[in-house]
Amino acid sequence: MDLNITNSDIAYIVFAIVAVIVAFMLIKKVAGCLIKAVIFAILVAILGYLYYNFALVEESGEETNIETVE
Repeated sequence: MDLNITNSDIAYIVFAIVAVIVAFMLIKKVAGCLIKAVIFAILVAILGYLYYNFALVEESGEETNIETVE
C-alpha cells in the first residue's frame, strides 16, 4: 500500500481543519447571539402584554364587587 501524500495535500487538509474550526466558532457566536435576541424579544412581548392589560384596567376605573351568598 503506497500512499503518495504531497505538500499540496497536506496544505489542503490543514486548510480544511482550520475552516471547520473557524466555522464552529462562528456558529457558536451567532447561535449565542440569536438565543439572546429571542429571549429578549419574548421578554419584551410579555412586558408589553402586561403593560397593555394593566393600562386597560387602570383606564376603566371600574371595580368588581363580588357578593358572597350566605
